[in-house]
Amino acid sequence: MIKIFRVNTGSCGGCDIEIGAAVASGALTLAASPYDADVLLLTGPLMPAVRPAFLSLWRELEGRVPLVAVGRCAIDGHPFGRGGLAEHPQIQARLKLDGCPPAPGEIAEAIRAALRERG
Repeated sequence: MIKIFRVNTGSCGGCDIEIGAAVASGALTLAASPYDADVLLLTGPLMPAVRPAFLSLWRELEGRVPLVAVGRCAIDGHPFGRGGLAEHPQIQARLKLDGCPPAPGEIAEAIRAALRERG
């Protein structure tokens, strides 16, 4: 079972609901902490209030746990106007899954693809 840890950095919650549906389908499970996860999922446009905490977590996990940006706002801040990983080129996501929100099956497949790339 693939263990995921979701970090919401200011999203509307749509992607989080779809992640929950992907977990409910049985292919994924939630990790107790980001350090126990096989994959780290980012939702939201990296709002200023949470940015330092996320960047600190990412520095600790970079190279050990692949990052998947789930949803358009995690990628480039849409529809909020700006934000997301587009403003932080130092954060390299293994995979960026577009959609507002992407469907549960797409999320599960993106996670599997990110793990396959890891080798």
